[in-house]
Amino acid sequence: MWQFDKGGYLQKLLHDLKYNFMMGVGEELGFLAGKQFKQRADSHLYTEIETCNPIILPVPLHQKKERKRGYNQARAIANGLQRATNWEIAAPGAVSRVKQTKTQTGLSLSDRSENLEGAFRLNRKDRFEGKFVLIIDDVYTTGATTFELAGTLFSEGIASAGILTIAKA
Repeated sequence: MWQFDKGGYLQKLLHDLKYNFMMGVGEELGFLAGKQFKQRADSHLYTEIETCNPIILPVPLHQKKERKRGYNQARAIANGLQRATNWEIAAPGAVSRVKQTKTQTGLSLSDRSENLEGAFRLNRKDRFEGKFVLIIDDVYTTGATTFELAGTLFSEGIASAGILTIAKA
């Protein structure tokens, strides 16, 4: 994860990924993040994750937003991460975003959490049982999105998950 540089190069790359259909940017950032994770992770931790049959879960977009945008930027990042790790990516629809939320930009942590409450649904529990689920998103600001998604997994009995993002704002 890199530090989000407001007005800088990383912000431009992430903006291009999200709004200018530059999926290759996401795939390359995901690949670099995956390589960096493998190099920096404690060898015991990495071995433990590997033995837990890891699965990559890109944060899903609401169907309307994905249709409008044309793709999910977190899935592009996941594709690059898969190239670096050879880990499985969860199929589209295994988890869905059932609540159409307003943009998180400018919201406080409590408002973000309230905005996202009940936003996700686990549709294919069988795809995640007994696995380490690595949740992927582009930017970590307060963690509200990824924590809500992790909470959905945990409430359905999925016991092991982590979060990887490209930038921390």
